[in-house]
Amino acid sequence: MQADPQKQLDIRLVTEADMGFVNQCFSDPQLVKEVGLTLSDNPSARQWAFAMWRQSGDFWVITLGDSRVGLATSFVIEKGVREVGYLILRPWQGQGLMTRALQILISNLRAGGQTKRVEAQTRGDNYASATVLARNGFIRTAENEVVVNWCLELS
Repeated sequence: MQADPQKQLDIRLVTEADMGFVNQCFSDPQLVKEVGLTLSDNPSARQWAFAMWRQSGDFWVITLGDSRVGLATSFVIEKGVREVGYLILRPWQGQGLMTRALQILISNLRAGGQTKRVEAQTRGDNYASATVLARNGFIRTAENEVVVNWCLELS
């Protein structure tokens, strides 16, 4: 699906009304594998995990106009350090939307003043995600045959 350049890309906190979309995002096993998540097959366990993400206050839906196109989150690792994660649905991939959404997320973290460093991990074969991170100023800090670690200093 081609993104309409006239539509506004934004992120907003996930609400109860978005939970069907959250389930849709995580119902694609290949997409879940690409982002490096391991989720339970048990629907109750998944619902619990999604509820915990929502309660963290750092679980966003990525919107393009009125369309929901992806998800992003950040978790506190230690004081001043957060790890980000994200996914964008297949029809919207390859258009620069995730790069722009991550820019918005980083701006929000910077504006909050509590985050000094942002970290991320990608699968070693997820070149699209590596490109998103590199375009947002992240640098590779470590890697093995499976995972690449990334870091962005905000201060």
